[in-house]
Amino acid sequence: MSDNISLGIDAGGTYTDAALVDMDDRRIIDSKKALTTYPNPLAGIQNVLDLLDPEILKKAKLLSVSTTFATNTILEKNGATVALILIGSQKIPEHLIDNCAVVRGGHNYSGKENEPLDLEGISEYVLSVKDKVSAFAVSSFYSILNPEHEKAARDLIHELTGYPVVCGYELAQALGAYERGVTAYLNASLLPVARVFLDAVLEETKRRGMNVKTTMLKCNGAVAMLSEVMERPVETIFSGPAASVLGASFLSGKETCLAIDVGGTSTDVSMIEDGIPQISDLGATVGGWKTKVRAIKMETIAAGGDSHIWVDADNVMDARLPNVMIGPRRVIPLCRAAVMYPEIIETIQNHWTPHNMPLHEFMQKTTLVLKSGYEAVNLSPEEMKVYQKISDAPIFVDDLDRRDFPDGEIPFDIIEILVGKRLIQLIGFTPTDVLHVTGEFEEWDSKAAALGARKLAEIFSMAKEEFCRFIKRKFAKIMAVETVIFLNDTFSRDELNAFMDKFDGVGSSGGAGGGPYLRFKSDIPIILIGAPIRCFIPELEEFLDAEIIAPEHYAVGNAVGCLAGKLAKRVEIRVDVESKEEENGSWTLRYNTFTTEGQRTFSNKDSAVHYTELFAKKDIYKYMKENGINETDVEIRVKTKEMIYDPQKPPVQIDVLVEGFAENKV
Repeated sequence: MSDNISLGIDAGGTYTDAALVDMDDRRIIDSKKALTTYPNPLAGIQNVLDLLDPEILKKAKLLSVSTTFATNTILEKNGATVALILIGSQKIPEHLIDNCAVVRGGHNYSGKENEPLDLEGISEYVLSVKDKVSAFAVSSFYSILNPEHEKAARDLIHELTGYPVVCGYELAQALGAYERGVTAYLNASLLPVARVFLDAVLEETKRRGMNVKTTMLKCNGAVAMLSEVMERPVETIFSGPAASVLGASFLSGKETCLAIDVGGTSTDVSMIEDGIPQISDLGATVGGWKTKVRAIKMETIAAGGDSHIWVDADNVMDARLPNVMIGPRRVIPLCRAAVMYPEIIETIQNHWTPHNMPLHEFMQKTTLVLKSGYEAVNLSPEEMKVYQKISDAPIFVDDLDRRDFPDGEIPFDIIEILVGKRLIQLIGFTPTDVLHVTGEFEEWDSKAAALGARKLAEIFSMAKEEFCRFIKRKFAKIMAVETVIFLNDTFSRDELNAFMDKFDGVGSSGGAGGGPYLRFKSDIPIILIGAPIRCFIPELEEFLDAEIIAPEHYAVGNAVGCLAGKLAKRVEIRVDVESKEEENGSWTLRYNTFTTEGQRTFSNKDSAVHYTELFAKKDIYKYMKENGINETDVEIRVKTKEMIYDPQKPPVQIDVLVEGFAENKV
C-alpha cells in the first residue's frame, strides 16, 4: 500500500457509500455501505466511516464527496428564502411571483446599455423585503456581455443589508436571461444549506484526526474545492449521476463507456468518452426549474431498487400483467420493513382483499402505510383528519375506517399530499424484494419478500418465482429501452417497447416468457453500477448485444467515481461579427470580443480568436494555480464554432470554448 490514499464518499438516496483507494495502482483498499440518513446526511456519513479501518482512514490525503443535498433541498423547497431582482425586460418565473421584482436597466446584444439602472427601484424593493429573506439574487439582461448593472445592484444590496448576493453572470456565460435568473435564485437558496453540510464534513474529518484536502464532485463530472462549492452549490445538483459514470470508467478501465447506475429511487444512464463525461447541451432541470447549470447528459428512469411494484386495475379480477407497474414512487421494501417492524409479516398474512376491490397505487395486497415521525405542521383540516387516522405502525389503507371520510371513500388525493410532505411513508413490494425471492440478494428478510411476491402472483394465477422472473425482465427492459434512446434518440419509447414486448412476457397467452423481436447492438461497453445490478446481466443480454460488465466493487462505484473527477475550468467567449458588404462585393468585417477586460475590436478573425484563447487560458491557469496545480499539469482543449445564417455571407458570431483539465491530487 502506497502513501497516496484517497477517500471517496457518495451520500445517495438509499445508501451512503465510502471507498478507500490507493491512487497509485487504482486499487480499492476498503469499501463500506451504510443507510443514508434523512434529512441530515451527516449521520449516514459518520456511520459508513465507522465501518472503515480507522488506521487506513487517517492515512488518506484526499477526500472527495458527492451528495444529494442540493437536489433534495430544491425538490423539497426547504432552502433559504431568497428575493430575485431581474434587471431589464424579463419574464418573472412562475415559481417566484411573490419573491421577485423587475426593474429598469440591462444591456443589448452588443453589450451597450439599454437604459440606466433603476437603483432607486432596487433600493425600495430591497428595503421592503429584507426582513423576510436571507439572501438576494440578481440577473440582468445580457449581463454575460456586460455585467455592470448586476455588479452595481449587488454593491447596493450589500450596502443596504449585508446579505449574500448571487449574480447571474457569475454562474453562467450562455444566453438565456430567464434561466440565468433561476440559476442565481436557486444558488442563493442553497448557500446556507451547503455551508452547514460542508462545515459538518470538515468537522467530522478533523474529529477523526484526518488531515485531508477536501473536494466535491459537480454535476459536470469535475471536482471543486469546498470554498468554490460554498459559493456555487447549485453546480452540485446531480453530482451522483456524474459520480456513477466516472466510477464506471475507473473500475472497468474503459475510457469510453456507457454507465447504468441503479439507485433506490431511479436508474441513470450516462456516457463518458475519452475520459470526459458527455455534457448536455441543455441546462439541468430540477424540480421543474430550468437552469443554466451544465450537467452530464443522462437519461433518468423513475425506477430503482426501492420502486413500488403495484397493480393498476378496476378490481382484482380484472388485473392483467400489463397492469403491473414499477414506480415511479419509492417505498420501503417489504424485506427491509420486516426488520424494522417484525409484526408486518403477520399483518400481511391476515389481510383479506375482496375480489371487487379496485387496485390503486395506495390500495394493494402488499402496500402498507405509517407515519414517518416528522412533525405535522401547516396541514389543512382535511389533511390533519387523514393524518390522525394513520398509525405509527404499518397498516393497510383499506383497513382505515371508511365511515370517517365523506361518502365513505378513502381520500387518495390527501394521502398523496401527505406522502409528498413526507409525513407518512409507504411500505411495498419492490425489485429489491424480487431479488430476495430469487436468492440473488439477501440483505434483509427474505420471508417477507416471498410473502409479498406470493400475494401479487396469485392475482395472475402465477407462482411467485414466475412472477419475480417477469418483474426482472420488465425492469431489464426498462433499462434497455433507456440505453437505446440514449445512444440513438431517433427511436421513440413506444417503438422500442413494441419491439421488446414479446420478451416482456405479454403475449396472447398472458404468460411470462418469449424472446425479443429485435436485439440492439452496441460497440460501446456498458458498465453496471449500484447494488445489486449484477443480478440483471442475463436479462439485459437478452435485449442488448454489447459487452455488459459489472466490475469488481460495482456496488460502491459512485464513491470511487468521486475520486475520478478532474479539476476543470471552462471559459466561453463570444465574438460578434459586424459585416458590411462593399460595392465591389467584398466584405468589411469587425470582430468584437466581450470579456471581463471589457470589449475589444479586431479587424481579422485570427487575431480575435487568438485573443480570446489567451484570455481564457490565463483565466484557467489562474484557477488551477489557486488549487495547487502547475500550468504544465493542465490539459487545454479549444473548440470554436461559427454561427452562419446565410452561406453567402460571413458568420454573425464565433463561439470560443476553452477547457482546462487537471488531475485532482494533493
